[in-house]
Amino acid sequence: MTDPMADVKPFRGIHYDLARVGNLSDVVTPPYDVISPEEQEALYARHPRNIVRIDFGKGMEGDAPGSDRYSRAAALYREWLADGTLVRDPVPSLYYYEQEFGIPGKGIFVRKGFLAALKLSPFGEGEVFPHERTHTGPKADRLSLMRATDAHMSPIFGLFSDPANEVVGALRAGMADAPELDSVDDLGVKHRVWRITREDAVRDAVAGMSGRGVFIADGHHRYETALAFRDEMRAKHGENPAAAYEHVLIFLCNMDDEGIVILPTHRGVHSVPGFSAERFLSRVREHVPVESRDGSPEDAMRAVEAAGERGKAIAWSAGGNRFHVATFPNLARFCEKHLPMFPPQLRSLDVVLLHGFLIEQLLGISAEEVTAGRYVKYYKDPAKAAKDLTSGAIQAAFFLNPVTIPEFRDVSLSGHVLPQKTTFFYPKIGTGLLIFPVGAGDRVPG
Repeated sequence: MTDPMADVKPFRGIHYDLARVGNLSDVVTPPYDVISPEEQEALYARHPRNIVRIDFGKGMEGDAPGSDRYSRAAALYREWLADGTLVRDPVPSLYYYEQEFGIPGKGIFVRKGFLAALKLSPFGEGEVFPHERTHTGPKADRLSLMRATDAHMSPIFGLFSDPANEVVGALRAGMADAPELDSVDDLGVKHRVWRITREDAVRDAVAGMSGRGVFIADGHHRYETALAFRDEMRAKHGENPAAAYEHVLIFLCNMDDEGIVILPTHRGVHSVPGFSAERFLSRVREHVPVESRDGSPEDAMRAVEAAGERGKAIAWSAGGNRFHVATFPNLARFCEKHLPMFPPQLRSLDVVLLHGFLIEQLLGISAEEVTAGRYVKYYKDPAKAAKDLTSGAIQAAFFLNPVTIPEFRDVSLSGHVLPQKTTFFYPKIGTGLLIFPVGAGDRVPG
């Protein structure tokens, strides 16, 4: 593996003209892949020029290739550029971007980073590291949109290590007092963007990134789609280091910053033939210590968080105002005995302890069945898991602690990928704040 040499460039971003659309909060959205059908409808109704109409447009009866949501997206994009709804900055810039958000019981956080054009390179070449597997469907959708619009509508999210905070610090030195763009999303997250044009600030930030690897936190599908689009454009127009299509729109954040928050994704099991809460509890106790307590699923979540401060722990509830917390006091020995089929970098992760041992070995649910969508549901909100448990929609709810940044980094560098639904970096990056044009004539500074 070669030394990591992340190549980032400023670009001429496209964004809304606030004089034409009014409140930016009315026209920007979360990423397409977290928008439910109900939320899509609400975003359509919120403003006639909401970015959802381009980035995640609705299908219509009678759609066919060349006359579908992608062609409608392209037509809207061209219309909004022509009438000044969307405007392009006059000079290449880096865009300092911060998000202010609260976590109940934990306080207020500010995640700081910047938007840039990142030179594309295939995974495994030493510059960009993935951490999860991707699926075909979302990539086909994003590639169709990219072909239609010649633009990256939504940034991916990348992390880099910078303990001294040199890169973001350089950009902050070039900031104006007030942001050019600011909005508040439906979750109360405040998004603020400053355009950085001061030559020394941009130069120092670009130089500061040149010796660092980039770890994809969110947006693997969009990254691989950008690679596919790049290859198509190379076939038509040739390889050109200055071509915008050789790059991807990315939000880059220092993983050593205190504003990084990873939340867990909890699990529920359902429809498991012959499931017995008592028998399952007995089987777990044959292998590891388990503490059982009276309390709600919310109490279980708090208990596993407290236990996680001392070591690995998994909590679950099968209802009846009772929950259980399993701990792993001899973690290395346990993993060597029960999870030798997993690489060392993976086997001690909370999600692997849950899936590889509790779900697969004790409940008899195979990894293939989980991948196929059988028996297991996923929850970002533990209260939703608790509600489904009470209603009988699931037989048991499992509560996890989040992956840590060191675990995330070690797995990414190892060349392995995390199991699905392992990381939930909160909050999501806004879509519609900045658009990166990648047509045949678009360039970034050489």
